[in-house]
Amino acid sequence: MTVLIVGADRIKAFEPKLRQWGASHILHWSARNTRCSKCVIPQKTDLVICCTDFLNHNMAKKVKQQIKERCLPAVYCRRAWCDMEKELNKLRAEDAAGDNACCWADKCRQCACRKAAN
Repeated sequence: MTVLIVGADRIKAFEPKLRQWGASHILHWSARNTRCSKCVIPQKTDLVICCTDFLNHNMAKKVKQQIKERCLPAVYCRRAWCDMEKELNKLRAEDAAGDNACCWADKCRQCACRKAAN
Protein backbone atom coordinates (compact mmCIF):
# COMPACT_ATOMS: atom_id res chain seq x y z
CA MET A 1 0.00 0.00 0.00
CA THR A 2 1.28 3.48 -0.89
CA VAL A 3 0.48 6.28 1.56
CA LEU A 4 0.84 9.99 0.83
CA ILE A 5 1.21 12.33 3.81
CA VAL A 6 0.41 15.96 3.01
CA GLY A 7 1.54 18.59 5.50
CA ALA A 8 3.87 18.14 8.48
CA ASP A 9 7.56 18.91 8.36
CA ARG A 10 8.85 15.61 9.71
CA ILE A 11 7.27 12.18 9.34
CA LYS A 12 10.06 9.87 10.53
CA ALA A 13 8.13 8.98 13.69
CA PHE A 14 5.10 7.87 11.64
CA GLU A 15 6.96 5.62 9.20
CA PRO A 16 7.39 2.50 11.41
CA LYS A 17 3.82 2.78 12.67
CA LEU A 18 2.41 3.17 9.15
CA ARG A 19 4.46 0.17 8.02
CA GLN A 20 2.71 -1.84 10.76
CA TRP A 21 -0.58 -0.73 9.19
CA GLY A 22 0.57 -2.18 5.87
CA ALA A 23 2.21 0.77 4.12
CA SER A 24 5.01 -0.36 1.86
CA HIS A 25 5.74 3.08 0.35
CA ILE A 26 5.33 6.37 2.19
CA LEU A 27 5.42 9.62 0.24
CA HIS A 28 5.55 13.05 1.85
CA TRP A 29 4.67 16.56 0.71
CA SER A 30 5.61 19.10 3.36
CA ALA A 31 3.33 21.74 1.75
CA ARG A 32 5.65 24.53 2.91
CA ASN A 33 6.64 25.33 -0.65
CA THR A 34 3.95 27.07 -2.73
CA ARG A 35 4.84 24.86 -5.68
CA CYS A 36 3.39 21.89 -3.79
CA SER A 37 -0.13 23.12 -4.57
CA LYS A 38 0.55 22.24 -8.22
CA CYS A 39 1.58 18.66 -7.43
CA VAL A 40 -0.59 15.78 -8.57
CA ILE A 41 -1.27 12.81 -6.31
CA PRO A 42 0.67 9.84 -7.74
CA GLN A 43 -1.43 7.28 -9.59
CA LYS A 44 -0.53 4.35 -7.32
CA THR A 45 -1.50 6.12 -4.08
CA ASP A 46 -3.83 4.02 -1.90
CA LEU A 47 -4.37 6.40 1.03
CA VAL A 48 -3.89 10.12 1.65
CA ILE A 49 -3.24 11.49 5.14
CA CYS A 50 -3.66 15.26 5.49
CA CYS A 51 -2.08 16.83 8.56
CA THR A 52 -4.43 19.78 8.86
CA ASP A 53 -2.43 21.78 11.39
CA PHE A 54 0.50 22.02 8.93
CA LEU A 55 -1.48 22.62 5.74
CA ASN A 56 -2.32 25.95 4.11
CA HIS A 57 -5.84 26.53 2.78
CA ASN A 58 -4.93 26.56 -0.89
CA MET A 59 -3.03 23.28 -0.65
CA ALA A 60 -5.83 21.67 1.36
CA LYS A 61 -8.39 22.71 -1.25
CA LYS A 62 -6.34 21.33 -4.15
CA VAL A 63 -5.54 18.04 -2.44
CA LYS A 64 -9.14 17.51 -1.32
CA GLN A 65 -10.33 18.13 -4.88
CA GLN A 66 -7.91 15.50 -6.23
CA ILE A 67 -8.99 13.04 -3.52
CA LYS A 68 -12.65 13.45 -4.46
CA GLU A 69 -11.99 13.21 -8.19
CA ARG A 70 -10.12 9.93 -7.76
CA CYS A 71 -12.28 8.62 -4.88
CA LEU A 72 -9.25 7.92 -2.72
CA PRO A 73 -9.54 7.07 0.96
CA ALA A 74 -8.38 10.02 3.04
CA VAL A 75 -7.69 10.82 6.67
CA TYR A 76 -7.76 14.38 7.99
CA CYS A 77 -6.06 14.84 11.36
CA ARG A 78 -3.52 16.81 13.35
CA ARG A 79 0.15 15.84 13.12
CA ALA A 80 0.02 13.49 16.08
CA TRP A 81 0.04 9.71 15.94
CA CYS A 82 -2.83 9.40 18.45
CA ASP A 83 -5.12 11.45 16.14
CA MET A 84 -3.89 9.69 13.03
CA GLU A 85 -4.39 6.25 14.53
CA LYS A 86 -7.92 7.14 15.66
CA GLU A 87 -8.85 8.24 12.12
CA LEU A 88 -7.21 5.16 10.56
CA ASN A 89 -9.23 2.96 12.93
CA LYS A 90 -12.43 4.74 11.83
CA LEU A 91 -11.48 4.16 8.22
CA ARG A 92 -10.83 0.48 8.85
CA ALA A 93 -14.11 0.13 10.77
CA GLU A 94 -16.06 1.66 7.87
CA ASP A 95 -14.44 -0.82 5.52
CA ALA A 96 -15.30 -3.72 7.80
CA ALA A 97 -18.89 -2.47 8.02
CA GLY A 98 -19.19 -2.94 4.28
CA ASP A 99 -18.74 0.61 3.00
CA ASN A 100 -16.93 0.82 -0.30
CA ALA A 101 -13.24 1.66 -0.01
CA CYS A 102 -13.46 4.16 -2.83
CA CYS A 103 -16.07 6.15 -0.90
CA TRP A 104 -13.79 6.91 2.03
CA ALA A 105 -12.91 10.27 0.50
CA ASP A 106 -15.39 12.39 2.41
CA LYS A 107 -18.22 10.04 1.37
CA CYS A 108 -17.78 11.04 -2.26
CA ARG A 109 -21.05 11.22 -4.17
CA GLN A 110 -19.38 11.57 -7.56
CA CYS A 111 -17.66 8.19 -7.90
CA ALA A 112 -19.07 5.33 -9.93
CA CYS A 113 -20.02 3.12 -6.98
CA ARG A 114 -22.27 5.85 -5.50
CA LYS A 115 -23.95 6.45 -8.85
CA ALA A 116 -24.55 2.72 -9.29
CA ALA A 117 -26.09 2.45 -5.82
CA ASN A 118 -28.62 5.22 -6.54
